[in-house]
Amino acid sequence: MGQTSCNNHRSDNPTSCKFESLPDLANLPPELAVQVLSHLDATDLCLAACVNELWSDLANVDQLWKGLCHNRWGDVSSYQTAFSLCRSYKTLYMILDNGMLTFAANPHEGIAYLVSKGVLTNSPRCVSMFINNTDALDWHSLGLFLRDRIDVLEALVSLQDYSGMFLPDALREFFSHIPAPRERGQFLETLLDRFSKRYVETNSQAGLLKDTVYVICYSLILLSVDLTSPHVKNKMSKREFIRNLRRATPGLSDDLLGHMYDNIYISGHVATEYR
Repeated sequence: MGQTSCNNHRSDNPTSCKFESLPDLANLPPELAVQVLSHLDATDLCLAACVNELWSDLANVDQLWKGLCHNRWGDVSSYQTAFSLCRSYKTLYMILDNGMLTFAANPHEGIAYLVSKGVLTNSPRCVSMFINNTDALDWHSLGLFLRDRIDVLEALVSLQDYSGMFLPDALREFFSHIPAPRERGQFLETLLDRFSKRYVETNSQAGLLKDTVYVICYSLILLSVDLTSPHVKNKMSKREFIRNLRRATPGLSDDLLGHMYDNIYISGHVATEYR
Protein backbone atom coordinates (compact mmCIF):
# COMPACT_ATOMS: atom_id res chain seq x y z
CA MET A 1 0.00 0.00 0.00
CA GLY A 2 1.18 3.49 -0.65
CA GLN A 3 2.46 5.94 1.94
CA THR A 4 -0.07 8.44 3.26
CA SER A 5 0.65 11.27 5.69
CA CYS A 6 -0.88 14.55 6.78
CA ASN A 7 1.25 17.02 8.71
CA ASN A 8 0.04 20.32 10.07
CA HIS A 9 2.95 22.78 10.18
CA ARG A 10 1.45 24.70 13.14
CA SER A 11 2.21 22.59 16.18
CA ASP A 12 0.03 24.80 18.39
CA ASN A 13 -3.11 24.01 16.39
CA PRO A 14 -5.31 21.63 18.48
CA THR A 15 -6.86 20.27 15.28
CA SER A 16 -3.52 19.25 13.79
CA CYS A 17 -3.49 15.79 12.33
CA LYS A 18 -0.88 13.28 11.36
CA PHE A 19 -1.50 9.92 9.74
CA GLU A 20 1.11 7.26 10.12
CA SER A 21 2.36 5.69 6.91
CA LEU A 22 0.36 2.62 5.91
CA PRO A 23 2.48 -0.53 5.75
CA ASP A 24 2.83 -2.44 2.52
CA LEU A 25 1.46 -5.98 2.75
CA ALA A 26 4.87 -7.14 1.50
CA ASN A 27 6.39 -5.97 4.78
CA LEU A 28 3.93 -7.89 6.94
CA PRO A 29 4.15 -11.53 7.99
CA PRO A 30 2.07 -13.61 5.53
CA GLU A 31 -0.41 -14.62 8.22
CA LEU A 32 -1.06 -10.99 9.17
CA ALA A 33 -1.29 -9.92 5.53
CA VAL A 34 -3.94 -12.59 4.90
CA GLN A 35 -5.83 -11.42 7.98
CA VAL A 36 -5.89 -7.87 6.55
CA LEU A 37 -7.18 -9.14 3.21
CA SER A 38 -9.90 -11.17 4.94
CA HIS A 39 -11.82 -7.92 5.44
CA LEU A 40 -12.22 -7.43 1.67
CA ASP A 41 -15.11 -8.62 -0.46
CA ALA A 42 -14.60 -10.65 -3.63
CA THR A 43 -14.35 -7.63 -5.95
CA ASP A 44 -11.74 -5.86 -3.82
CA LEU A 45 -9.83 -9.11 -3.37
CA CYS A 46 -9.58 -9.51 -7.13
CA LEU A 47 -8.39 -5.91 -7.44
CA ALA A 48 -5.77 -6.50 -4.75
CA ALA A 49 -4.48 -9.46 -6.75
CA CYS A 50 -3.68 -7.08 -9.62
CA VAL A 51 -1.20 -4.98 -7.61
CA ASN A 52 1.81 -7.24 -7.98
CA GLU A 53 2.84 -10.88 -7.85
CA LEU A 54 3.13 -11.02 -4.06
CA TRP A 55 -0.30 -9.46 -3.55
CA SER A 56 -1.69 -11.87 -6.11
CA ASP A 57 -0.36 -14.83 -4.15
CA LEU A 58 -1.82 -13.46 -0.93
CA ALA A 59 -5.20 -12.60 -2.47
CA ASN A 60 -5.52 -16.10 -3.89
CA VAL A 61 -5.04 -17.90 -0.58
CA ASP A 62 -7.82 -20.47 -0.58
CA GLN A 63 -8.82 -19.79 3.02
CA LEU A 64 -9.89 -16.26 2.05
CA TRP A 65 -12.18 -17.54 -0.69
CA LYS A 66 -13.50 -20.28 1.55
CA GLY A 67 -14.64 -17.61 4.00
CA LEU A 68 -16.30 -15.62 1.22
CA CYS A 69 -18.13 -18.72 -0.01
CA HIS A 70 -19.44 -19.71 3.41
CA ASN A 71 -20.45 -16.16 4.30
CA ARG A 72 -22.52 -15.74 1.15
CA TRP A 73 -23.77 -19.30 0.68
CA GLY A 74 -24.13 -21.07 4.01
CA ASP A 75 -25.02 -24.51 2.66
CA VAL A 76 -23.74 -25.83 -0.66
CA SER A 77 -23.70 -29.53 -1.53
CA SER A 78 -20.07 -29.35 -2.65
CA TYR A 79 -18.97 -28.35 0.85
CA GLN A 80 -19.62 -31.97 1.83
CA THR A 81 -18.23 -33.57 -1.33
CA ALA A 82 -14.83 -33.97 -2.94
CA PHE A 83 -15.37 -30.83 -5.05
CA SER A 84 -13.45 -28.57 -2.69
CA LEU A 85 -10.59 -31.07 -2.61
CA CYS A 86 -9.96 -30.93 -6.34
CA ARG A 87 -10.90 -27.29 -7.05
CA SER A 88 -10.09 -24.05 -5.30
CA TYR A 89 -12.66 -22.11 -3.32
CA LYS A 90 -12.02 -19.19 -5.64
CA THR A 91 -13.20 -21.35 -8.53
CA LEU A 92 -16.21 -22.41 -6.47
CA TYR A 93 -17.02 -18.77 -5.66
CA MET A 94 -16.92 -17.79 -9.33
CA ILE A 95 -19.21 -20.70 -10.27
CA LEU A 96 -21.69 -19.79 -7.54
CA ASP A 97 -21.59 -16.12 -8.49
CA ASN A 98 -22.25 -16.96 -12.14
CA GLY A 99 -25.09 -19.17 -10.95
CA MET A 100 -26.66 -16.21 -9.15
CA LEU A 101 -26.58 -14.13 -12.33
CA THR A 102 -28.13 -16.96 -14.32
CA PHE A 103 -30.75 -17.54 -11.61
CA ALA A 104 -31.80 -13.89 -11.76
CA ALA A 105 -32.46 -14.20 -15.49
CA ASN A 106 -33.97 -17.70 -15.37
CA PRO A 107 -34.19 -19.48 -12.00
CA HIS A 108 -34.52 -22.98 -13.43
CA GLU A 109 -31.46 -22.49 -15.63
CA GLY A 110 -29.58 -21.06 -12.65
CA ILE A 111 -30.17 -24.16 -10.53
CA ALA A 112 -29.44 -26.41 -13.53
CA TYR A 113 -26.14 -24.59 -14.05
CA LEU A 114 -25.04 -25.21 -10.46
CA VAL A 115 -26.06 -28.85 -10.73
CA SER A 116 -24.16 -29.25 -14.01
CA LYS A 117 -21.03 -27.79 -12.39
CA GLY A 118 -21.21 -30.33 -9.59
CA VAL A 119 -21.68 -27.82 -6.78
CA LEU A 120 -25.34 -28.54 -6.01
CA THR A 121 -27.12 -31.87 -5.68
CA ASN A 122 -30.40 -31.94 -7.59
CA SER A 123 -32.71 -33.01 -4.80
CA PRO A 124 -35.48 -31.02 -3.08
CA ARG A 125 -33.69 -31.28 0.26
CA CYS A 126 -30.31 -30.01 -1.00
CA VAL A 127 -31.80 -27.25 -3.14
CA SER A 128 -34.00 -26.07 -0.25
CA MET A 129 -31.04 -25.99 2.14
CA PHE A 130 -29.09 -23.98 -0.42
CA ILE A 131 -31.96 -21.48 -0.72
CA ASN A 132 -32.49 -21.31 3.03
CA ASN A 133 -28.89 -20.33 3.75
CA THR A 134 -28.21 -17.56 1.27
CA ASP A 135 -29.54 -14.09 0.55
CA ALA A 136 -27.74 -13.91 -2.80
CA LEU A 137 -30.68 -15.22 -4.84
CA ASP A 138 -32.82 -12.77 -6.77
CA TRP A 139 -36.00 -12.43 -4.69
CA HIS A 140 -38.46 -12.21 -7.58
CA SER A 141 -36.86 -15.15 -9.41
CA LEU A 142 -36.96 -17.20 -6.21
CA GLY A 143 -40.71 -16.70 -6.04
CA LEU A 144 -41.11 -17.89 -9.63
CA PHE A 145 -38.94 -20.92 -8.94
CA LEU A 146 -40.85 -22.01 -5.83
CA ARG A 147 -44.14 -21.54 -7.63
CA ASP A 148 -43.05 -24.24 -10.11
CA ARG A 149 -41.10 -26.45 -7.69
CA ILE A 150 -43.59 -27.31 -4.97
CA ASP A 151 -41.33 -30.17 -3.88
CA VAL A 152 -38.57 -27.69 -3.07
CA LEU A 153 -41.08 -25.37 -1.40
CA GLU A 154 -42.27 -28.15 0.90
CA ALA A 155 -38.70 -29.07 1.78
CA LEU A 156 -37.91 -25.40 2.46
CA VAL A 157 -40.92 -25.04 4.77
CA SER A 158 -39.88 -28.17 6.65
CA LEU A 159 -36.59 -26.45 7.57
CA GLN A 160 -38.38 -23.67 9.44
CA ASP A 161 -38.97 -23.81 13.19
CA TYR A 162 -41.72 -21.64 14.66
CA SER A 163 -41.66 -23.11 18.14
CA GLY A 164 -43.03 -20.67 20.68
CA MET A 165 -43.47 -17.87 18.14
CA PHE A 166 -46.49 -15.61 18.14
CA LEU A 167 -48.47 -16.42 14.98
CA PRO A 168 -48.10 -13.01 13.24
CA ASP A 169 -44.34 -13.02 13.93
CA ALA A 170 -44.04 -16.58 12.62
CA LEU A 171 -45.90 -15.63 9.44
CA ARG A 172 -43.60 -12.63 9.03
CA GLU A 173 -40.60 -14.92 9.47
CA PHE A 174 -42.04 -17.32 6.89
CA PHE A 175 -42.26 -14.56 4.30
CA SER A 176 -38.70 -13.50 5.04
CA HIS A 177 -37.56 -16.81 3.54
CA ILE A 178 -40.25 -17.28 0.90
CA PRO A 179 -41.40 -14.44 -1.38
CA ALA A 180 -45.04 -13.53 -0.98
CA PRO A 181 -46.97 -13.39 -4.26
CA ARG A 182 -48.21 -9.97 -5.29
CA GLU A 183 -51.67 -11.25 -6.01
CA ARG A 184 -54.17 -13.44 -4.22
CA GLY A 185 -54.68 -16.80 -5.80
CA GLN A 186 -53.75 -20.45 -5.73
CA PHE A 187 -50.08 -19.96 -4.93
CA LEU A 188 -50.85 -17.78 -1.91
CA GLU A 189 -53.29 -20.43 -0.74
CA THR A 190 -50.59 -23.08 -1.21
CA LEU A 191 -48.12 -21.04 0.82
CA LEU A 192 -50.57 -20.48 3.66
CA ASP A 193 -51.54 -24.15 3.64
CA ARG A 194 -47.89 -25.27 3.98
CA PHE A 195 -47.16 -22.63 6.60
CA SER A 196 -50.24 -23.53 8.67
CA LYS A 197 -49.25 -27.18 8.67
CA ARG A 198 -45.71 -26.39 9.77
CA TYR A 199 -46.82 -23.93 12.44
CA VAL A 200 -49.13 -26.54 13.99
CA GLU A 201 -46.35 -29.17 13.83
CA THR A 202 -43.88 -26.93 15.69
CA ASN A 203 -46.45 -25.68 18.21
CA SER A 204 -48.41 -28.80 19.02
CA GLN A 205 -48.81 -27.68 22.65
CA ALA A 206 -50.93 -24.72 21.51
CA GLY A 207 -53.74 -27.07 20.43
CA LEU A 208 -54.49 -25.12 17.26
CA LEU A 209 -56.04 -26.73 14.20
CA LYS A 210 -54.43 -26.26 10.81
CA ASP A 211 -57.65 -24.81 9.33
CA THR A 212 -57.88 -22.30 12.16
CA VAL A 213 -54.30 -21.13 11.58
CA TYR A 214 -55.00 -20.85 7.86
CA VAL A 215 -58.04 -18.62 8.41
CA ILE A 216 -56.13 -16.39 10.84
CA CYS A 217 -53.17 -16.08 8.46
CA TYR A 218 -55.37 -15.05 5.56
CA SER A 219 -57.09 -12.52 7.81
CA LEU A 220 -53.73 -11.15 8.97
CA ILE A 221 -52.66 -10.57 5.38
CA LEU A 222 -55.90 -8.74 4.61
CA LEU A 223 -55.49 -6.71 7.79
CA SER A 224 -51.90 -5.89 6.85
CA VAL A 225 -53.04 -4.49 3.52
CA ASP A 226 -55.86 -2.58 5.16
CA LEU A 227 -53.67 -0.93 7.82
CA THR A 228 -50.59 -0.21 5.67
CA SER A 229 -52.12 0.82 2.35
CA PRO A 230 -52.44 4.59 1.84
CA HIS A 231 -55.33 3.89 -0.52
CA VAL A 232 -57.52 2.51 2.25
CA LYS A 233 -59.06 5.48 4.03
CA ASN A 234 -61.37 3.70 6.47
CA LYS A 235 -59.08 1.39 8.40
CA MET A 236 -60.42 -1.75 10.04
CA SER A 237 -60.77 -1.32 13.79
CA LYS A 238 -59.68 -3.86 16.36
CA ARG A 239 -63.31 -4.47 17.26
CA GLU A 240 -64.18 -5.23 13.63
CA PHE A 241 -61.20 -7.59 13.27
CA ILE A 242 -62.20 -9.53 16.37
CA ARG A 243 -65.85 -9.69 15.34
CA ASN A 244 -64.97 -10.99 11.87
CA LEU A 245 -62.79 -13.78 13.26
CA ARG A 246 -64.81 -14.75 16.30
CA ARG A 247 -67.08 -17.23 14.51
CA ALA A 248 -64.37 -18.58 12.22
CA THR A 249 -61.94 -19.30 15.07
CA PRO A 250 -63.89 -20.89 17.92
CA GLY A 251 -61.87 -21.41 21.05
CA LEU A 252 -59.66 -18.36 20.60
CA SER A 253 -60.16 -15.54 23.05
CA ASP A 254 -60.93 -12.00 21.99
CA ASP A 255 -57.80 -10.91 23.88
CA LEU A 256 -55.59 -13.14 21.71
CA LEU A 257 -57.17 -11.87 18.50
CA GLY A 258 -56.74 -8.34 19.81
CA HIS A 259 -53.03 -8.95 20.41
CA MET A 260 -52.71 -10.13 16.81
CA TYR A 261 -54.33 -6.92 15.62
CA ASP A 262 -51.92 -4.89 17.75
CA ASN A 263 -48.96 -6.78 16.30
CA ILE A 264 -49.89 -5.80 12.76
CA TYR A 265 -50.67 -2.24 13.81
CA ILE A 266 -47.27 -1.83 15.52
CA SER A 267 -44.92 -4.11 13.55
CA GLY A 268 -46.40 -3.68 10.09
CA HIS A 269 -47.19 -5.95 7.16
CA VAL A 270 -46.65 -9.68 7.62
CA ALA A 271 -45.69 -10.19 3.99
CA THR A 272 -43.45 -7.80 2.11
CA GLU A 273 -42.74 -8.18 -1.60
CA TYR A 274 -39.01 -7.60 -1.35
CA ARG A 275 -36.29 -8.27 1.12
